[in-house]
Amino acid sequence: MEKLAAALAVLVVLFFTQVTPERVEKELEKALRQSLTAESVDVELDGAPGFPTMRGKFRRLTVTIKGLEFKGGQLLELLPIRFTDKPEKEGRVGEVFLHLRDALYEGLRISELNAHAKTVRFDLKGSLRERRLVLVSAATGELTGFIDADAVRHFLTERAVKEGIENPQVWLHRGFVEIEGRWRVEMLGVPVMRVPFTAEVELFPVANEVHWRLRRATIADLVPLPANWLQERLKAFNPLIRFDLAPLQVHLQPLIVSPKGVQIAASFTLAP
Repeated sequence: MEKLAAALAVLVVLFFTQVTPERVEKELEKALRQSLTAESVDVELDGAPGFPTMRGKFRRLTVTIKGLEFKGGQLLELLPIRFTDKPEKEGRVGEVFLHLRDALYEGLRISELNAHAKTVRFDLKGSLRERRLVLVSAATGELTGFIDADAVRHFLTERAVKEGIENPQVWLHRGFVEIEGRWRVEMLGVPVMRVPFTAEVELFPVANEVHWRLRRATIADLVPLPANWLQERLKAFNPLIRFDLAPLQVHLQPLIVSPKGVQIAASFTLAP
């Protein structure tokens, strides 16, 4: 009996030492590195070994991705996340952190983008099979990000050129963005004049989008123009950025603009 008890004790010890969050962490990190085009991927999974890990019960999951490139209309298309309402084997994580560093989203370089969700339900089997986090629901979530001034200037300058602005110059100030250039006016596809202007615009959220609107402008008095001529043309830039995160429900907060860059914050929920 003593030998049998000792053997069972060894088996129990082996089970609890082999079935660990570290093993799941390594497998998830390996899968993400294979499926994502990024400079680096790091996964940290905090939990207890043994039965909690077998059942998919963890305290915290942190995924850090550097140099991820986004294409397409949805921000989540290339992220290691999918959503389901029919999990094969449901697991739970107390908190999930997703950190993106130096991400490139449709021509806009984002210095950092951080998502934090609490009480997250996920599909354990689906996540391992599909090499991504298959989410079911999350109680609450927060999204924060920062875009440095050089990236904002580069992005807006390219957008301005596409909209017919020649030699655009962009500056960031506290609370607003200044843009200067010569707006090309065409008739039947033929340029008929170039209108020099300087405009101050403010950034503001509209649902899950970032827009801008004119707050002050100076236009060269070359030809008579309606008062709202520049305003209407600036609206053509909107939306500047679209955070298409369905089925997440995103609520953007007021943006903070400074000479250093733009800070973004939002809350989100994921219903089961």
